[in-house]
Amino acid sequence: MHLLCMAALVLLMTGCNAAQQRGMLGSAYVSTTRPAISVEAKNMPLLTAGQGSTNLTWSGMMGGLPIRVWLAVYGTGDISPMAVVAQAEVPQGWYWDSIMRRPFSVDEGVEVFDGVGYQACTYIVDSSHDPFGALVAGKTTTGQPVRWLARGFAARYNFNDDKIIMEYREPLPAGIESLSALPLGAADTLRAFEQRARETFSVGPVPSNLSQLRQGYAQGVQWQYMDENFLGTVSKYDFFNGN
Repeated sequence: MHLLCMAALVLLMTGCNAAQQRGMLGSAYVSTTRPAISVEAKNMPLLTAGQGSTNLTWSGMMGGLPIRVWLAVYGTGDISPMAVVAQAEVPQGWYWDSIMRRPFSVDEGVEVFDGVGYQACTYIVDSSHDPFGALVAGKTTTGQPVRWLARGFAARYNFNDDKIIMEYREPLPAGIESLSALPLGAADTLRAFEQRARETFSVGPVPSNLSQLRQGYAQGVQWQYMDENFLGTVSKYDFFNGN
């Protein structure tokens, strides 16, 4: 009986994997399983989209832990609002750690999208070591790398094997250098920004017709900077540590 149950489980998992599809449908990123989800940034042009891979060096693995990532990046390619949708998948035997707030971030909380709670916080991003920095043409008027005000949303799925990340960013407003010491009146600016971030993303079920689903490689992304700062950290299950 035990062998029959194991065989049925293997067949079920094989069938699920065979049916799994991930890619772009119009401007939306779609995954049919683990999780079944459709995500997009509303009213923003698609800048680049597709698959890619990176290595998480903080994992302790020689050469870094290989991570598969599906991306959709939205914006106009200049110093103007940008949005990112990502799904990241760990190899067997690993899991995404609890979603922690970014260093020096503020306004940590939970935002609900399609009935799922996403951990959220607001932070500053410097484009000099940013995976999406090369997608933006131009620098600031002083010739320095662009600094962004960003709000990220993240949730783990599939027993913590997969993570969905959404990030909305705008050029950092003049006068703001640190989120821990805002100038007078900037708190209202921050609240308005966070409201725009919430309203940017549409999360919902998978469309019924996937005949136009597109796959490919996410062009223009600096994968060497796609690290724990954006994706988060991972751990290995104890029962894999003995081998």
